[in-house]
Amino acid sequence: MSFDFVLSKNRFNECHYQHNVSLVSSLESISETELMPLTEGRTFYVSRPWLLAIERLRGGGTTYVVSRDKVGRLLGVLPIYGCEPSTRGFYEPYNRFLARSGGIFNRNDWSPALIIGSRAAYSCEFLVANFLDAKEKAYVLTSMIEVAKDYAKECGAASISALYINECGRKQLEEVITEDTNFFVAGANAILDIRWNNFEDYLASMKGSNRREIRREIRVFSSQGYRILSRKLADSIDTLAELFAHHERKYGHNTSPQSEAKELRTLADTANDYSHVLILEHAGRPIGGILLFLWEDTVYARSVGIGVKGNAFEYFNLTYYEIIRFAIENGYHHIDYGMATYRAKLSRGARLEPLWGLIHSKSASSPFLDSKFVAWNRLRQEAINLSDATLLERRQIP
Repeated sequence: MSFDFVLSKNRFNECHYQHNVSLVSSLESISETELMPLTEGRTFYVSRPWLLAIERLRGGGTTYVVSRDKVGRLLGVLPIYGCEPSTRGFYEPYNRFLARSGGIFNRNDWSPALIIGSRAAYSCEFLVANFLDAKEKAYVLTSMIEVAKDYAKECGAASISALYINECGRKQLEEVITEDTNFFVAGANAILDIRWNNFEDYLASMKGSNRREIRREIRVFSSQGYRILSRKLADSIDTLAELFAHHERKYGHNTSPQSEAKELRTLADTANDYSHVLILEHAGRPIGGILLFLWEDTVYARSVGIGVKGNAFEYFNLTYYEIIRFAIENGYHHIDYGMATYRAKLSRGARLEPLWGLIHSKSASSPFLDSKFVAWNRLRQEAINLSDATLLERRQIP
């Protein structure tokens, strides 16, 4: 067997495209101005500031397939990530999906996996120039994946995966993959669409019990004398590092203010212009903070930390109500809340979008030939379609 999930380039023979596809080791070789026509209209998590930060944080193991036309104009960029295990396992397809399904799979057929598209933030789509017509877009993506397949063979990968593919990314892949290649449910992204003129309109749109609870949480919070400050990431690194580390340790993750600060400094170096930080203070002391990224018409809620165990609904006010106010007042159309904590997000007006996965082994058949995997995947998709928080938890999403 081989990595044969992509349609052959031979179907484009009549088009006579003259493209040059190569590998580069760093996104530093492509300026933000040059990459902008490819990232326009896409998620922040495939933007140059974000991808460059991830490249630097990984410290190696990142390569990019780059497509250019005969005059050197940039047509496509495909990040590919080596086979090192991910810190929390979300980008290890065998453990995260195949083994959890209860199906019968041989680890050596699937691990190590080469990841294409993106490997952080659980949002994947593909960077192909928007000015191309549909057929040439498909050719560019096909050509880049073909190079990624060769790279996977050279580095000894057992499989190739694209994970947490959003709806746009899925549509892109559907134009280039074979008919027998199927997508599985990798997770769900929570999006709050801003359709209100003011915060009171937002409250009025909530269901009765949810609306009453939100009003109570705001009332209690407002009685505590808190102050909320707005900053850029570069001005907030030490404060956020302490808060994030405390928050992560509370949920069993092994981290420290030093490791959090390292990540935040890297993000500040590449993405500070797109950052927006809210710091929650009480009596001059920071007790909470949230890092946002502002990209086109969307606010991306990246990380939050509450440093004390409060009883005034600090988390909900900082993470939801203050951001919703900010988005309404500043003309944003969406808030991207990402994966997990679906119960809180759904009860505050968010909707779910499925995130898809694609995995192909060079030595084993499709996971969809395993009945347990098929049943497991179907139940996960039903939970997302129903937007039922209890079912989402039961079906191991994320």
